[in-house]
Amino acid sequence: MATQAQPIEQTSQIEVRTRFGSLPVKDDSVLEFPQGLPGFRDLRRFVLFHDLDNRSIFYLQSTDDPEVRLPVTDPHWFDVHYQIALTDEEFELLDVSDMRDLTLLVTIREGTSDASGPQANFNGPIIINLNTRTALQKTLREPRRTVTIEAH
Repeated sequence: MATQAQPIEQTSQIEVRTRFGSLPVKDDSVLEFPQGLPGFRDLRRFVLFHDLDNRSIFYLQSTDDPEVRLPVTDPHWFDVHYQIALTDEEFELLDVSDMRDLTLLVTIREGTSDASGPQANFNGPIIINLNTRTALQKTLREPRRTVTIEAH
């Protein structure tokens, strides 16, 4: 009986320009933000890179503008948990078929003074459908508090 070779599925790659040079990225790892991000409405395609020195920090890098790179992290690192209601429009935009496909990240930035550590934006979580690679940043209308995280 003759054996037939099985076709190997090829994933195309793109080159993503960053401040640190070009990096090859599988095309199917690109995240699509159909509405863009606040402040970057025209930038819709991003990839996630992780910090080799700190596995709790990732960088959301624009594939269209090498200067746009946002540090993000999982809010669970800071013992922050969300219960967020998605609107019908957001549910449809994310193309949700299984809620377990959703993950959530928050943007972080350096503290505003020498005494403060990095600060996380818990009022604007980024919700990603890992299955469809579609994402959005949700603005929470009723912020309850500002959280400052001390870096050690």
